[in-house]
Amino acid sequence: MDNKDLVISKVLDDLAKIKTAKSKREYLQKNESRQLKTFLKGSFDDALEFNLPKGAPPYTVNKESKDGFGRVSKEFRYFAKGYEGDNMIDQEREGRFIKVLERVSPEEAELILLMKDKKLVGKYKGVTKKLVSDAFPNLIVEWSINQL
Repeated sequence: MDNKDLVISKVLDDLAKIKTAKSKREYLQKNESRQLKTFLKGSFDDALEFNLPKGAPPYTVNKESKDGFGRVSKEFRYFAKGYEGDNMIDQEREGRFIKVLERVSPEEAELILLMKDKKLVGKYKGVTKKLVSDAFPNLIVEWSINQL
């Protein structure tokens, strides 16, 4: 299921207001979309790495934009290691990333940067890797030495 209108900041704000883990899990499942799962996997899956430098690149905040992550989520195939962007030169990939940040709202750009650097934990009450794994059991695969 697709949701190109997904505004991740709204979903996370709403999620943080929900009291119980069960209700949070149900809320995530009710709002399931490829875009939401892409964001959550990028935020919490340690096996998913990005071909981008840590921190915020120099970009112009787009205060006029209302666009959310849903409008730019397909671009992340160019930024994640092991996907289409592996063959791009760094400057081209980073330039494309800056365009993504400049397209979305300031709140979404901040969340995208937190996702990229795996620093979303603690920003929203109760939004954790465990919650995401409970809501979407096959999204984040944990490997142990015994499985190798």
